[in-house]
Amino acid sequence: MELMAFVYSGSSEQEFIQVVAEIVSDMYDPVEAGNTDISLSQPEDSEIPSSQQKSADSNETPGVDFGPELHKLSDEEREAAEDRFEELEKRLETLEFDSEAYNKIQAEMVELEALLQDPRVLSWLRCLEIVAQLLKLTSHNLSDPVIEGMGRYILPAIDSEVPALREAGLENLGLFCLLDKRLAERYLIVFWRALNNPDEESEVKHTCVQAILDMAFSFANLQPHIFGSKQAEDSGEGKEDKAEQAKESSGQEESNGEATNADKNDDQDEDMEKEAESDPPAAPEKLDLDTIFIGLGQLITVDDLDLQSTIVEGFCRLFMMNRIENITVLAILLETYFSPKLQKVQQLSEHGFQSRSLQLLSIFFPAFVMATAANCMLLEEAATHLIQKSMEKLEMETDNENESMLDLGACAKYVMHLLSHNVQEEEAAIDSVKPSRKKRSKKLERRRCAHHNRIGITICLEMLALEEVCAKPNIHSDVVIRRQKALLKMLAWVEVTLDEKRSAALFKFLLEEITSKCFSSQKGLLRSAEAVLKRISASFSEQSTNEGEGDEQQSSAEEQDQKWAHGLVNEREEVLHKVLLTASADHEKWLKQQERQKKAQRRRTARYVSSGSSDSSESESEEDEDQPAAAPARRELSSRRSKTAAVSRMHEKEGEFEAKIKQALQDDDADEDDEEEDEEEDSESESDEEESPAEEEESEAEEDE
Repeated sequence: MELMAFVYSGSSEQEFIQVVAEIVSDMYDPVEAGNTDISLSQPEDSEIPSSQQKSADSNETPGVDFGPELHKLSDEEREAAEDRFEELEKRLETLEFDSEAYNKIQAEMVELEALLQDPRVLSWLRCLEIVAQLLKLTSHNLSDPVIEGMGRYILPAIDSEVPALREAGLENLGLFCLLDKRLAERYLIVFWRALNNPDEESEVKHTCVQAILDMAFSFANLQPHIFGSKQAEDSGEGKEDKAEQAKESSGQEESNGEATNADKNDDQDEDMEKEAESDPPAAPEKLDLDTIFIGLGQLITVDDLDLQSTIVEGFCRLFMMNRIENITVLAILLETYFSPKLQKVQQLSEHGFQSRSLQLLSIFFPAFVMATAANCMLLEEAATHLIQKSMEKLEMETDNENESMLDLGACAKYVMHLLSHNVQEEEAAIDSVKPSRKKRSKKLERRRCAHHNRIGITICLEMLALEEVCAKPNIHSDVVIRRQKALLKMLAWVEVTLDEKRSAALFKFLLEEITSKCFSSQKGLLRSAEAVLKRISASFSEQSTNEGEGDEQQSSAEEQDQKWAHGLVNEREEVLHKVLLTASADHEKWLKQQERQKKAQRRRTARYVSSGSSDSSESESEEDEDQPAAAPARRELSSRRSKTAAVSRMHEKEGEFEAKIKQALQDDDADEDDEEEDEEEDSESESDEEESPAEEEESEAEEDE
């Protein structure tokens, strides 16, 4: 195809398109010819009885049937054909080449192969492959009727039951949509629904992801809509029914006179106009593009590394092209970069394998931050979003914590390094030293921003909200302390800057509140918080002396900021309280389970130790008793009698061993019954606690009466 395109590039592209279209049509016509032959071989409707016609009409599903019909075999027929094919293949190896029996078996194998593998599917796949190459190599759009006519090969393949045809059809539809923005907005929902279908093949989903990302690259401000909505269909059917009723009524009343008919028609027209004004036509539903991007971002966590790298690469390109400004998606990329699963894959893999997603993200984040100041704000908001969601979803009771939990400390260190703009300062210093041949109109200057201050404020607000939640009932302290430790690790990498004095003053004030209110029972965490406050205060005082004194209005602004911060603490307290209630309940269940397992382990070890000591004591006593009497007995007994005595002794020991095993199994069953009784008692106690306030209210009501 590329060679043909190069050959026809000298003359005209239209001639190349026509030649390829003729080739595709010649290949596709036999496929449709088989379908027409099937339809012609069927008897006409006049020859079929009316009862069979009604049953056939009732069995037909509504909808338009287009595309070729393929051979459908049942599972039993397919298995029988496969077994017969294998049997003939074995017999063919024993026969002489080009003999009569050899040719007969080979002809039968060709028939079976044609039955198992429909040749029309292969020809259809070849057509779709040629159409895909044509859509890639052409520069014409849908204004060309030949290009527009390629849809007759693509759309039937999407509804096929063969996965290979569906995959090729969706790939061609994605290329077809790249030729026109309106077509992309119309058919984007097809890829989205196929992607959300749990029964779809993974290759088809990969094709859908690639098509959605390609459309997002090609067209800005896409507004995809859901076509064929029920509201629009219902309204259209209602209008048609009303119009038919109006025509029937007007036809029946023609005999009553022209004057009355005209008056009634006028009344009907007025009624139709009123109904049209009251019921406007339903517009097609719009599909939010951010919803699609968030759905694609959630697919990054799958185990398919190829799909993950495709989505990551697509999002990196969209962010660099300023086609997307979704904070949630950027937070997902940041979480993916520090994913413990990817780090584990990198460590366990051989031959220096590294995930492609990690390579892409390691290049993306520095380039994204250095591009514009707006990108720095997006990264700051994404880090804030990730902190809040981590506090809401952080799982505390995990056996392999290092493998499942996100390292927030490493993530904060990386983000703070990017937002400190040290790289920009180094490049500016290098450019100032090097002699520049051309005069630059724009010089690299240091960005004056306060990303560290705002992220530090977010961390402090989360700490204060956690402290307020910890004081409430039914909240386990371990759940809160674990989150506070993670926040302190992040706070260790935050600096303060006076480029924004209000945020710096608020950050320092919140740190002072944390050291005075939080960590009353955790001295180690309190010392860490005091060390952070000492470092921030020293940096704050040093920068304030260099810049001089502030304005008199600074105090009033600080008071407003403090009120705003307390309001945010109350909001986060409500959100975290709901989350920590469920987390505390799960943590208590986990602790009870651990205690039961420890008790059962202790019982088993104690039982085995006691049984082992009793066995050793019994064996020692038996040896002491048997030693003096056994010596003369062995001298008197013959070899045959000594063998029978040894065998009987072995049988006795086996019986004792089986009895001990049965006793141990019974004890284990008893332990399990005790554990079940403990669980039932716990559930009954919880139900009694729930019923007790209701009983107290009833007793108080009786006393009042």
